Amino acid sequence: MRGRRPDPLWIRPHDHLILFLLAHSQSYPWFQVQRAWIVLAIADGQRTEAIAVQMQCDEATVWRACQRYRSDGLAGLLADRRTKRSGRPVSISPPPACPNHRVGILEACGPGIAHHSLVS
Repeated sequence: MRGRRPDPLWIRPHDHLILFLLAHSQSYPWFQVQRAWIVLAIADGQRTEAIAVQMQCDEATVWRACQRYRSDGLAGLLADRRTKRSGRPVSISPPPACPNHRVGILEACGPGIAHHSLVS
């Protein structure tokens, strides 16, 4: 059979039931359900390539999920680490400079003077 042979992964006894329930859940975020399926499948002895095809993800995703469980346990596997992002910080636009000025396109709410020749 082709594909990388997975490193043996041992699931802690108290984590097995939680992972099983999470893998069959329809209310948890997809990334948690996917990681639970991956860890259970690797622990069952399935190959990395087969799991990646079944889960419609990259083999690196399967490898990373297993490494998260090995190093950080169940809490690390289910953690959302996307909070750190590069680039400009998210902010809300400031209010207008003067409180009596409207925000938005001028004359967008009603009829006004036409600025082009198509409207007479």
